[in-house]
Amino acid sequence: MNRDELLKRYAAGERDFSGVELSRANLFGIDLSSVNLSRANISYANLSKVI
Repeated sequence: MNRDELLKRYAAGERDFSGVELSRANLFGIDLSSVNLSRANISYANLSKVI
């Protein structure tokens, strides 16, 4: 999953992203405070300025 897909699903009300593939995703500056990323693969993802 990439940034655009995550934001699209988030805008549709989804908050459970457990187990999703986000490796190498550019998540710079996204507010993830209410998102469940348990077991998600975030290796090498850009998490700079993520809230």
